[in-house]
Amino acid sequence: MPRILILCTGNSARSQMAEALLKSYDARLEVWSAGTEPAARVHPNAVRVMEEIGIDISDARPKSVELFLAQPFHYVITVCGQAEASCPAFHGAVRRRLHFPFDDPAAARGAEEQVLEAFRRVRDQMSVRFRDFYLANIRAATPRLRPARQGDLEAARRLLIECELGAEGLETQFPDGYAVVDSGGELAGVAGMEVYGEDGLLRSVAVAPEHRGTGQGALLVRNRLEWAAKHRLRAVYLLTTTAADFFARMGFWPVERESVPEGIRTSEEYSRVCPASATVMCLALW
Repeated sequence: MPRILILCTGNSARSQMAEALLKSYDARLEVWSAGTEPAARVHPNAVRVMEEIGIDISDARPKSVELFLAQPFHYVITVCGQAEASCPAFHGAVRRRLHFPFDDPAAARGAEEQVLEAFRRVRDQMSVRFRDFYLANIRAATPRLRPARQGDLEAARRLLIECELGAEGLETQFPDGYAVVDSGGELAGVAGMEVYGEDGLLRSVAVAPEHRGTGQGALLVRNRLEWAAKHRLRAVYLLTTTAADFFARMGFWPVERESVPEGIRTSEEYSRVCPASATVMCLALW
């Protein structure tokens, strides 16, 4: 899940409310807030108006942005002009910087109820803005594994070519036995289990470069192995030129080419796509 840092000046009201709101939309989100000049405590009115909508921030404490400078974030979002102007250079990787300006409710003057209304107004504005941000940038783009559909064929072919993997014969058993990782309508990963008699051939395991290192490849392989077990396949074979170590961690063992069943040998992957120098690996299912 994305790592998000919300910045304001004191980290006593706006950024604390924004952090809590985002966490309320999705508990899996990694969200923090901080201030360029942190206050001594979270503003009592921020605690009060968040409690009104069922969110408890009474245990929150203002934190300095200095604590986060070396960390990587997908999003750094400033919520006040002063923090936006003085936002320091982050040593960690920051994919996107965003600025959502809101009035400072702590600056409101008047009777107690008038000040509370200022906090409620900013809270409600934040709720709409950050909800829109979450839906458009996080939930829509969260990768999800699903069975492949016929309409995925060309996107899967392009992904294999981008990853420098052979796409010949992909259409032979597609989409049956194939799964894809869908990221906001874009194909982020693919893997197939072709069936030859009692055996399966795991092929076309590919993850888009921007999604590597997130566990999608292992997720795809485990999913296809579960599919193979459900379909009572005896063993699963694969051929690889560069990823033998990865598949070994998934339980596969190198085997001699002569031991490969005849059905697997007739596949496009075995006979044409992978070179004779490719490592042949096998995982027995029963």
